[in-house]
Amino acid sequence: MEIRIDFDNQAKTVSITDTGVGMTKAELVKNLGTVAKSGTTAFLEQLGQGDNMSLIGQFGVGFYSAFLVANKVEVASKSNDDEQHIWTSTADAKFFVTKDPRGDTLGRGTRVTLHLKDDAAEYVEQERIKNLVKKYSEFINYPIKLYLSKDVREQVPVEEEKPKEEKKEGDEEKEEKKDGETEVTDEEEAEKAEAPEPKTKTVTKTVWDWELLNEIKAIWMREKADITEREYNEFYKSISKDTQDPLAYTHFSAEGEIEFKAILYVPKEAPYDMFEHYYGKSGALKLYVRRVLITEEFEDLMPKYLNFIKGVVDSDDLPLNVSREQL
Repeated sequence: MEIRIDFDNQAKTVSITDTGVGMTKAELVKNLGTVAKSGTTAFLEQLGQGDNMSLIGQFGVGFYSAFLVANKVEVASKSNDDEQHIWTSTADAKFFVTKDPRGDTLGRGTRVTLHLKDDAAEYVEQERIKNLVKKYSEFINYPIKLYLSKDVREQVPVEEEKPKEEKKEGDEEKEEKKDGETEVTDEEEAEKAEAPEPKTKTVTKTVWDWELLNEIKAIWMREKADITEREYNEFYKSISKDTQDPLAYTHFSAEGEIEFKAILYVPKEAPYDMFEHYYGKSGALKLYVRRVLITEEFEDLMPKYLNFIKGVVDSDDLPLNVSREQL
């Protein structure tokens, strides 16, 4: 089970492929065509109740946000229960589902391709994609890989033009030897031994390969007894960008109306700009919902005078579109 991201600069497309359960033709119509078609009545009823924010995660509303950056979206999907199909839409309240002429290229899973608008071309840059994945999906359980280009330097031999040699007397006699045998003189052996090593030059090649983006695991999900001191320290350094180990830390679970897990750290030294941003926004804690980053400016949970504390809070009970009231 994994997620792979690749992009095409020329075509201005970004594609996200997973090896999940995939969708049948009927599921593509049901799940991706809901707002436009079959779920309209239920959608409007929900909208009439005024509870707009709870719509995310239902009726495919979240999926339609793809059209904020793309003028065309293609979804190829292969389920074990059906052949591979492609769902296509250009956000004009119409969509098409056709059997994929390429056949079964996915094996099993789904591939979403965004054809980006001109003003969203930044999302086709590999560094931009890399930073977004690292920021929001660093702790996702499944490996996320990006197809990246790297410049690799290597030594290659320099081809030298060999000067044409004139035939010497006696060469013809050698060529006329029977059975293709050639006499090798002592002089020739000596010349071979003294031959210099072939010259090389350094060239830079562009190599494309898959790079794992989310190597750091969400250690707060594990039992405290299974986590070593070193792992706690390494995790602190990864979230705080500090080079020193923390002074102290606490790892706990809170139960109640909303359950959450947290790891909080006290740095060894006070941040140099601690008082400069005292009344600004605090970036002390990162709030995750099911290991997806929701906000880095989680001000109401910690008093300002504790804004030097670093840590993560993660809850499975909150919705991904958590509101301020719930926080």
